[in-house]
Amino acid sequence: MPTNKTAKGFHRSAIALAATLLLNSPGFPSGPQRPSSETGSFTVFDAPGAGSEAGQGTIPWSINANGEITGNFVDAMGVPHGFLRNKGGSFVVFDAPNASLRPEQGTTPRAINQQGDIAGYFYAVNGVRRGFLRRKDGSFIVFDPLGSAGTVINAINALDQVAGNYVVNDQAHGLLGRKDGTFVTFDPPGGFNTAPEWINDTGEIAGYYEDEVGMLHGFIRHKDGTFTTVDVPGAVAGEGKGTFPMGLNESGSMIGHYSAGANSLDRGFIRQKDGTFANLDPPGGITDDAAHADAEGYVLRAVTAPLGMNRLGEIAGYFDDTSGFVHGFVRHADAAFTVLDVPGASKGSGLGTFPASINDSGEVTGYFYTGAIGVQHGFLMTPPPSHTPASRK
Repeated sequence: MPTNKTAKGFHRSAIALAATLLLNSPGFPSGPQRPSSETGSFTVFDAPGAGSEAGQGTIPWSINANGEITGNFVDAMGVPHGFLRNKGGSFVVFDAPNASLRPEQGTTPRAINQQGDIAGYFYAVNGVRRGFLRRKDGSFIVFDPLGSAGTVINAINALDQVAGNYVVNDQAHGLLGRKDGTFVTFDPPGGFNTAPEWINDTGEIAGYYEDEVGMLHGFIRHKDGTFTTVDVPGAVAGEGKGTFPMGLNESGSMIGHYSAGANSLDRGFIRQKDGTFANLDPPGGITDDAAHADAEGYVLRAVTAPLGMNRLGEIAGYFDDTSGFVHGFVRHADAAFTVLDVPGASKGSGLGTFPASINDSGEVTGYFYTGAIGVQHGFLMTPPPSHTPASRK
């Protein structure tokens, strides 16, 4: 029997840990599902120049409070380019200075702040990854620490601080960059490989690190440079397994996923500022220890991946069901869930709808697959009029 099939979008996880680092408890309650009438409306879009074959298309990563969206698209030659989609639907396409135009290299924006400044990474013409901050006026700052074999920037806040990592001597270190191009480096105590994923508007950074035996632990780096280690109770211990924070809002709420069960289940969690945890289990997601297989007989690597959170505590992400089909979700502040499926999304195993970011108005962006070959397209989900926007603190 074939084994180990995983959702195509499981990009920020233990599965991708090796590539990221070298470049860059059961029983908790979950909430009910809201009626489908509360889903909101979908707008589907493709960046100009996006390819239409397998592995090509449009991949949004982040939406800010103004409704501006950034991400990358892959053209017909397999080269990634950056884009900014304005609220009205117009696009700005860009490449970082001296970015390689070889297939699978190019430019990859990862986050946008309220000012419209964008952070991400690109492959230089020599094939080495470098981080960047693109200001709204189109100018760039490049982050490339001395001796780095590769730099990745994953996040940006309202202060134009960016967070990511870089690699020296096969070890990844955290990086906190500033809008003037200066930066500081860091590693949590006992950390051997550090992977920052988020920086909030107070300057706190969330991510995970590898210990001496290869287990993964979450961390918060506070703005004074001190650290809090985060381990979900009951997380499976072992090489490449553990706790993976993906977001931290200004109220101190953290989201992420953790290794659970005997079949390498990745289960979502939320951690409140007081240190209490709850599982994030969307309706229809896999939460048991049973081995589930898709129609082709592949054993599923079950995933719930919370990736975005706003100030109100609303969370966006995705999960796969017992057939391997991937659905998006929004978990509201009252712990109820809305399941998101873009109309026309592919229903094959590992395909479906993949939300990546939610802003303070409850707008969600991400991507979805169409067709059997899995071409990617961007989407914007606008919540219904009954939605209450998050207050901007």
